[in-house]
Amino acid sequence: MIMIVTFHEDMRDSISSFLSGKGYEVCVPPHRQDVIPLVKKKNPLVVVLDMYVAEPNGLDVLRELRAQNYPGKVVALAGTSVRSLMSQASQLGVDQVIGGFQGSGGALNLDQVESAIKMALHSGIAKRAHELYEARGRTKGKDLEDWFEAERQIFIRTFPLSSRESEEGTESEGVSKKRTKTPKKSP
Repeated sequence: MIMIVTFHEDMRDSISSFLSGKGYEVCVPPHRQDVIPLVKKKNPLVVVLDMYVAEPNGLDVLRELRAQNYPGKVVALAGTSVRSLMSQASQLGVDQVIGGFQGSGGALNLDQVESAIKMALHSGIAKRAHELYEARGRTKGKDLEDWFEAERQIFIRTFPLSSRESEEGTESEGVSKKRTKTPKKSP
């Protein structure tokens, strides 16, 4: 699950629609004060945090997430006017930063948002793929299969199996015969 935290309604709707259309499960806190309770309840894999949010501001939201031991990844949306906050944000555990736009006026590249989410989760997918490789007895030639299965397992709540894939089942080593639907890569 991906949580979107921004007070810019158009941006929130754009990001949410884009990611939902790519197959991600998305949640949006109804109010700024609901971010922490909703994170505790939903435990999203990634929080996309607009550093322009106010009352509480983006840095305070990030501080509170980490104080509450949120273990997930954080992708920060930031522009030049919040550059001064970013060193503190990095110290608090921002995994990826998307910059180059201003919170209320500049364009946000939605493909860049998706890429940042994938990059934030890359090390976890790589670790799981290696575990699958080890469990398979270090069988050569199955790297891509291991990677897709690791990706599927990491995104299990994000990319549910289609009914066709559910009927096909899994191979003996626990690796899917078919990979689950993953978002299209941008050209």
